[in-house]
Amino acid sequence: MAMILCPLQSAARRWGEAIAIDGQAQQLNYAQLDSRVTGLCNDLRKQQVQNGDHVGYCGANQIEAIVLMYACFRLGAVFIPLSTRFPPEQQQQLIDQLNIKFIFADHSTFNNVKPLTILENEGERLWQLDTDLPATMVLTSGSSGTPKAAVHSLLQQLAAAEGSFDQTPLVAGDRWLLSLPMYHIGGLAILFRCLLSGATAVLPDNKAAEACLQPQQITHVSMVATQAQRLIAKDDATSILGTVKVILLGGGAIPTRLAEQLAQFPLRALTSYGMTEMGSQITTGPANIQGLAGFPLAGRQIEIIDGIIHVKGECLFMGYYLNGKIEAATDAEGWFATRDRGQWISEQLKILGRADNMFISGGENVQPEAIEAVISRCEGVEQVIVAPVDDSEFGQLPVAIIKGDYDQATVEKRLNKKLARFMRPRRFLAWPSDHSSNGIKVNRQALIRYAQQHQ
Repeated sequence: MAMILCPLQSAARRWGEAIAIDGQAQQLNYAQLDSRVTGLCNDLRKQQVQNGDHVGYCGANQIEAIVLMYACFRLGAVFIPLSTRFPPEQQQQLIDQLNIKFIFADHSTFNNVKPLTILENEGERLWQLDTDLPATMVLTSGSSGTPKAAVHSLLQQLAAAEGSFDQTPLVAGDRWLLSLPMYHIGGLAILFRCLLSGATAVLPDNKAAEACLQPQQITHVSMVATQAQRLIAKDDATSILGTVKVILLGGGAIPTRLAEQLAQFPLRALTSYGMTEMGSQITTGPANIQGLAGFPLAGRQIEIIDGIIHVKGECLFMGYYLNGKIEAATDAEGWFATRDRGQWISEQLKILGRADNMFISGGENVQPEAIEAVISRCEGVEQVIVAPVDDSEFGQLPVAIIKGDYDQATVEKRLNKKLARFMRPRRFLAWPSDHSSNGIKVNRQALIRYAQQHQ
């Protein structure tokens, strides 16, 4: 058992007047946030929330959700944000599977769970927290199957945030746009980083990220390459990015032109490799066209065993929540096998792709991400997924599904120059108009089905 003063109260003592959350219509400094959280703790106790209870949240990023999360930590309850993109039936299924006892939801009503009321009360009290208890439960992206519920202690979440400062300095007065949803580990990570540094988490008020940068004086923002490309293409990009110090890019390979354009701005464009199980970032480094994912952050260890990336460290999760208990997912030495293939290049990690995305074409191993990396660097390509489709002669063949205004002949010319024939897509399909992503990862399995249906 490791007892510490609540990190929020430590922040309130150190940066009391600094803005903790900027919700556009309302701002809370650290002292006010601390008081609001204590007031909510009193209210939640009256609503019968106790140590060990699972508390769900289903809604947009808002001040009430952040206050609820910190209150859960103080009461020893587990905070579980649910995706608003899931249909109600799937949300209900998760509520039942994860034994969620209480929930605060924007609009939906659910069965077998008690709705919570969040009032704007205040209070005072010192809180000592056991940092080894389960604190958050976040669903993985499910990029290779059904999402899993990854459980972190408060200590692990704080360690993840602390280590990120290696490559992404953050200080009081900085403003990080909370453009990622709280049900994504990247969204929660922003809150923990701000908490430890006295920085401000800025809620985007349902606007696109680029529309918030200049008006809200944003210094740090997380984006996928497609968002950054659209921003750079604007005539007033220089003005929009005027206050930005750091752009943290995720979502795969960085197009050559984007990397070159970002280098012209007085900011740090960073790329990273991370996952829910490690509390978000594992490696971070300068954006580049070589596909390097950066250097290991403090408190992270990485080994590549038989081509597969294995990780461990202070931020590694407690395990997955399965059948009413937390199941450890590490080997006897504490290593977690990521199922990502990788290699070291000049002390930086290069991600080669998911082991379970690989398929065989004419007896050759084909890694879709290697093909996608080449195509994504072509002019006009916004997003690309390479899918395997059945073939009577070769077993399976690669097909490219591309979003953007691009020239196919130029793409094919680049593929011919960069890749062996067996890795070149035999067909090109337009990105389906009805396919949406959460802005972080595309649904690869849905696009594979789309490609197979359009053979």
